[in-house]
Amino acid sequence: FTCTTMKYISAALFFALFGAAAAESCPDELPGKVELEGSGLALHYGISETDQALCGKLVSNNEAWVGFGAQPAGVRQMIGAHSIIALPLENTVQQYSLNAKIAEGIVRIEKQTLTETSVTQEDGTTVATFKQLLSDEGVVLTSDNVYLLANGFSNDLGYHVNRGFVTLDFETNVISSSTGSTEAPMTTGGTEASSTTTSTGGTEAS
Repeated sequence: FTCTTMKYISAALFFALFGAAAAESCPDELPGKVELEGSGLALHYGISETDQALCGKLVSNNEAWVGFGAQPAGVRQMIGAHSIIALPLENTVQQYSLNAKIAEGIVRIEKQTLTETSVTQEDGTTVATFKQLLSDEGVVLTSDNVYLLANGFSNDLGYHVNRGFVTLDFETNVISSSTGSTEAPMTTGGTEASSTTTSTGGTEAS
């Protein structure tokens, strides 16, 4: 091998060994929170600067499937949404396309790209976690998107008991790089501003 070749091999080996280590895990405490009013369903979230990813934790006060979806700006409807659904009985948190308002229209995406997924149930609650890239297989997530939250009557995927639209703030709910700490906005009056927003669900466009 020439000296130049050895340099290229060394660089490739370095990135192979240490490139994956650059990714940072989502922290347990996330800076943002949105919830559907009166539903007992909330999404805790934060934006990872290092990985350019959305860290999410769905929390429901009943033992049932839970879901999160994204639509382009201005599209307030379920059909066509890119979604993440946690199924406790199957112990899965996976990506789906919502093609129709029936179970047969909820289609699992073949190429799954989520990381740090989990779903647990304890004392009548359901908690599901996930990490999704902000730009992923043609889906781009920003503060401008319309987002959906939903949960079911039971662990079997079917009609939702609660469903509504929410807005996420990617600019202020940031997970700082390298430290894993979270940042939330502060008021000028010296008290901490709440990063929790509540949605009444709204109406779905026809």
